[in-house]
Parts: sequence; C-alpha cells; structure tokens
Amino acid sequence: MIDPIVQEVRAARADIAAEFNYDLRKYLAWIREQTEARKKSLLKLKATKTPETTGGATKSPVARKRRVRPARAA
Repeated sequence: MIDPIVQEVRAARADIAAEFNYDLRKYLAWIREQTEARKKSLLKLKATKTPETTGGATKSPVARKRRVRPARAA
C-alpha cells in the first residue's frame, strides 16, 4: 500500500537534502541561523510593543479576566 502523505514527506525530505548537497552540517547551520533570526525579530517586536493606556494595563491578564462578584447576604 502506498500512502500519499508518506510519499509527500519523503519527497520533501529529499528536496531539502538535495538543496544542502546532502550535508547535514550545512542544514543544521542554516537551521541555527534561522532560529537566531526569528528570536531577534521576536525580541525586537516585543521591545517596540506599546503598553496599554487603559486602567487594565496595571493588572495581570488573569486579574483582568476575573470578574468581581458582590458578596452574598447571609
């Protein structure tokens, strides 16, 4: 039985291996570069994000979600 999904994954793997001339070290170096670039872009995005200007900005996300319920009369 031939599974088309397995065939697609194997074909993709073969394409990636061929792109890096079947050199695992080159592929892993490329992955590390991509990972570092993504980390830097996320840090840059996080640093440029402006804080909220509403009163809820000082509360944690969990505290903002909680609703204050009035005390029950006994």
